[in-house]
Amino acid sequence: MNIILEYMLLLSIAIYSYLESFVKLFLPVSRKSVAGDIVLITGSGHGIGHRTALEFAKHHSILVLWDINQKGVEETADECRKLGATAHAFVVDCSNCNDIYRCAEKVKQDIGDVDILINNAGVVFGTEFLELQDHHIEKTFSVNILAHFWTAKSFLQQ
Repeated sequence: MNIILEYMLLLSIAIYSYLESFVKLFLPVSRKSVAGDIVLITGSGHGIGHRTALEFAKHHSILVLWDINQKGVEETADECRKLGATAHAFVVDCSNCNDIYRCAEKVKQDIGDVDILINNAGVVFGTEFLELQDHHIEKTFSVNILAHFWTAKSFLQQ
């Protein structure tokens, strides 16, 4: 008897989900405006971070751009400014928690509280596992994992 009730519950949830999806197909949910929001993007000197910054610039967000590559992050900031956005470029080593904490304080004091944090910075060493040197493994974990905790911790304390 329980299996029949569970099947009926599953069927009703599935029907409801399909109906909800069908309605949303014709009545899409309006998107949140990010105009004027302070958006911090790590790893914004090139690649996905660069493209993400340009998209937010088109929506007139206030951009805080972090990257370890000074030339790359400044070029991204310049491109964002050409699109009419306010952009602040910072050279930050996301593998160093003290650098993150220091720069986060500077951002909060000089620009304001961050509304949107995009942890995009990442490193990859294109070599076989057994050939990786220990400092490369530590760098990978620092940037790809620990930096997410350090940045979130920095800006959640607002």
